[in-house]
Amino acid sequence: MKGGEEGRRFFSPLNKNFFLIHLPSPSSTPQLNLTFYNPSVVIISNMLTQIQDVDVKTLAEVYDEDNIDSFVSLYLNFDDTNLIKHREKACRTALKTWKKEALENFNKTMGIIEEYLQNEPKERGQKGWIIFASHLNNFFNAYKTDFEVESRLIVDTSPYISPLMQLLDEYEPFGLILLDTHRAVVYVVNHDRVKTSKHLSKDIMNRHRKGGCSQARFQRLRRGAINAFFKEVSESSEHLLSEVKRVVVAGPGTAKDEFLDYLSDDLKKRVIGKIDVDFDEKEVLPAAEEAVTENREYTLVSKLEAFKKEVLRDGLAVYGVKEAVDAARNGQINTLFVLKGLKIKGWVCERCQVVEPGNIKVCPYCGKPTSEVDVVEEIIEFAERTDAETEFVDDDETLKDLGGVGGLLRFK
Repeated sequence: MKGGEEGRRFFSPLNKNFFLIHLPSPSSTPQLNLTFYNPSVVIISNMLTQIQDVDVKTLAEVYDEDNIDSFVSLYLNFDDTNLIKHREKACRTALKTWKKEALENFNKTMGIIEEYLQNEPKERGQKGWIIFASHLNNFFNAYKTDFEVESRLIVDTSPYISPLMQLLDEYEPFGLILLDTHRAVVYVVNHDRVKTSKHLSKDIMNRHRKGGCSQARFQRLRRGAINAFFKEVSESSEHLLSEVKRVVVAGPGTAKDEFLDYLSDDLKKRVIGKIDVDFDEKEVLPAAEEAVTENREYTLVSKLEAFKKEVLRDGLAVYGVKEAVDAARNGQINTLFVLKGLKIKGWVCERCQVVEPGNIKVCPYCGKPTSEVDVVEEIIEFAERTDAETEFVDDDETLKDLGGVGGLLRFK
């Protein structure tokens, strides 16, 4: 795929929110001309994007092979326009004494972003934008968000995904099944909001009338109706909750306990708790959120404890910045632990895919110029490319003393 400059290579497949931009030649004035490549898979980004729908793995695979800081990553709340202008000015000033090509790319990329923001209408409920763009690499990826983000503008050799990964960690959706013997609601809840839900109900005989069928036959018919209803709820739950990691089952009496037997083994493993409540949607949501929060905290503590045991045994654990970089790049890390807010100054050669802390201007392996980076961001990108899970840790003394970054390994 070639764009405004001959011979540029692009290192990522298209995703569903990707805009293929036909850019003018470097000598002309930048104009936004969006063309949608392969309409069967491209969705115009004219609606709010759920954070879980962002293709982070694809973003992690994108980089500038020539080590040029050509990607602009913009996290923007509507109220922070002045802050972004301040950052834009600072980046432009810093790039003046850097590479001329990087400054030209930054100016053209910002022109594309600004024109897009001016022309693209805001959606109802929208609170901000997440945009990744590079004129030099013919790349533009924009998301409208219904959640607040910390406004940031970052210039790097690749899309800066660390804030996005933390948002994914904070906004993890969960499933909730509220039911009794004749009513049920299946929810997907995302950060205090119900994303989707399905209501089900069935007329179940509750009384045996005199003159009707025998008491035993009545109970069999009633039990059969309840069984059929539970099966219907289970099938709907399997479909609606296929993407969530945690599920809560709630309701009055013993119905929720009986219902668990109708779930598949996969969904049953994801049930993290049962809540005894009346069939009240307003009451159950806060209780379910509390149960999920407690489970997430418990799970993280358990993973950290497993990490510390592996460190003591010199087993399947890695710690320290350089060691974590190597393990993440080699696909060894299964769960990556990163202290929140941790930044480590380093360098990267995108051509060799070498990342190290420190300050080296020329790659010792290929002789090409390097680029300054946040090493932690690079570790996160490597981890995402290899399907590792990333956990952001608020405070842990052991992890801090081991360099602020570590991981549980798949193999050693």
